[in-house]
Amino acid sequence: MIIADASVIAEKLLRPNSLAATSLAKRLAARQAVCAPHLLDAEIGQAIRRFVLRGEISATRATEAFEDLADLPIRRFPHTELLPRAFALRSNVTVYDGIYLALAEALDALLVSCDAALADVAGCKAAVEILPVSD
Repeated sequence: MIIADASVIAEKLLRPNSLAATSLAKRLAARQAVCAPHLLDAEIGQAIRRFVLRGEISATRATEAFEDLADLPIRRFPHTELLPRAFALRSNVTVYDGIYLALAEALDALLVSCDAALADVAGCKAAVEILPVSD
């Protein structure tokens, strides 16, 4: 089981040929369970919005990305009970990132991310693997 943060899922949806997207695709093909907090959907929505506003994708492609997100076999967990732990990590990460770390701790699962800042967060017991975006 892995916890995938929004950076990895955004790569899968919006840059499917990136190294991070390829790595996630291999894990999904191997039927590795992928989990995330419900927060993921809002963060992906914001990422899709940014891509549209910057002209990187069309509104039609954005709609397809939302459909692709719904089709991904990701088990989502409520984040409300993760908030106290996420807030406890506030000196080192945002509450958003803290929620992913807290879920990884709670499930004793590996967090995969493209965000190198999550690799070694003081006070966090979660294992984190940083996936490269490109070569």
